[in-house]
Amino acid sequence: MFGYVKPFKPHMRICEFETYRAVYCGLCKTLGRIYGIAARMTLSYDFAFLGLMALGLNDSDAEICRCRCIAHPFKKSPCMVSEEGLEYTASAASILIHHKITDDKNDRKFLGKLGPMVMLRVTKKAYDKAAEAYPELAAYVSEQMKLQAKLEKENCKSIDRASEPFSNILGEIAEGLSSDADEKRILRRFGYLLGRYIYIADAFDDVEKDFKAGGFNPLSRGNKAVNDLDMAEVRTKAEDSVNFTLGALADCYVQLEMKRFKPIIDNIVYLGLKNVFYDIVNEKEKQELRKEDPDQ
Repeated sequence: MFGYVKPFKPHMRICEFETYRAVYCGLCKTLGRIYGIAARMTLSYDFAFLGLMALGLNDSDAEICRCRCIAHPFKKSPCMVSEEGLEYTASAASILIHHKITDDKNDRKFLGKLGPMVMLRVTKKAYDKAAEAYPELAAYVSEQMKLQAKLEKENCKSIDRASEPFSNILGEIAEGLSSDADEKRILRRFGYLLGRYIYIADAFDDVEKDFKAGGFNPLSRGNKAVNDLDMAEVRTKAEDSVNFTLGALADCYVQLEMKRFKPIIDNIVYLGLKNVFYDIVNEKEKQELRKEDPDQ
């Protein structure tokens, strides 16, 4: 359910993309410093964006240096050094990702559980440490993930209801990016809408796989086709939901004052999110064409 919050690189200046990379690498380093090397395996674009938001809103002390890492041992890359801005984001990521892996394990059959079980052992130490630092957040995420599991067990047909728990979780996390009361209120709504977008994009991305496997996916529930998936119907439902969500997200975003990194965050909010979703749409259209004409 992660990896759907990315910048639209063709519309970024080189210096902006380098700064974005520095935040991404900085979050990776922060995960390793606080929670150990294994925690760096859970890094995602989504939390890099939230880290960027935290730095942009709070204007906390941070600098960009060049350093090596496991992924690029022979080449120094830009890396954001921050003692505050990225620590909360790293902790929130450790809490949510551990719960998400638990959910994946519970959803799969016997052999499919092996991978998540290994990852749970890898992420458990980081989760425990993050939950100790942010007990209220850990309890809230746990509560919402249980509600998510309940909705899936009931085969919820409503994309609005099905997306609610994950949206609430992102709202709770985003609220913690600032200490200002007015900003916290706006950030909660912003995070809720971001979570809703991620959930719908992920559901649309996986809809065919879930349909064939008999897995839960609200976009295929109530589909008119019985033995096959009406992708035109599914696409319309997903597009309508995503367009509404991104419109509301943009309206919410303009109420926030970014002290820095605004051009990068603007790029992600106004261009990156929509581009990621329509990349999925275009890929599915190509797959449909190949089914109709294998020579294409």
